[in-house]
Amino acid sequence: MTGIILAAGKSKRMNSDLPKVLLPLDGRPLLFYILKTVNEIELDRIIVVVGKNHNEVMKTFADAKVEFVLQKNLLGTADAVKTCGKLLAEAEEILVCYGDTPLLTAKTIKQLIETHRKEHADASILTTILENPFGYGRIVRGELNQVMAIVEEREATAEIKKIKEINSGAYIFSWQRLAPVLKGLQPSRFTGEYYLTDAIAGLKAAGARITAYIAPDSNEILGVNTPEEFDRVAKIIIRRKE
Repeated sequence: MTGIILAAGKSKRMNSDLPKVLLPLDGRPLLFYILKTVNEIELDRIIVVVGKNHNEVMKTFADAKVEFVLQKNLLGTADAVKTCGKLLAEAEEILVCYGDTPLLTAKTIKQLIETHRKEHADASILTTILENPFGYGRIVRGELNQVMAIVEEREATAEIKKIKEINSGAYIFSWQRLAPVLKGLQPSRFTGEYYLTDAIAGLKAAGARITAYIAPDSNEILGVNTPEEFDRVAKIIIRRKE
């Protein structure tokens, strides 16, 4: 299994000129935490997708055992994964995580991997339950509780917005099944970007088996997109050390 860390994000809402994954969190760059986590799992290799100011990220993590891939145009998460295609074998499994989720633990990812293999799935999603799921993509399930799609907040109907199970942004995919779906994705009518969340419905339509593991601790999926989220995550990191 190959790990792919999506680390091309900017710091637009963080009031910083640094790439987001280099923001200092308790004395370490943000990216350090997810790299530490995935290194605790038995992966064959780790690919980090970088974007703007990629040289800074590559220099900071020059000693890390990772491969870097440049996403030249920031066209969304699906495009970021697609950019790694030339490095992936057809039969490969990939674990995809965001570079700005420092609270995610190896234990939880291992549970996701175990679920994926136990269910003989083509795709697996790490989800969690939130009492207030506003802003997150909702997990839509069908008959027999099967995962059908991920619907983003801005595209959700009033009924879908009532769903409390949300997408964390961490996935496992069979590259053989995912690659053709990525080629057929359409850009978001809101942003013009290509989203990995849309690949779930595409995989389902192609007959893929999709499963999910619900993380019991919803704090683990917290990302860093605003100064307020950064402060919240920083407090949890410090608490974990006590």
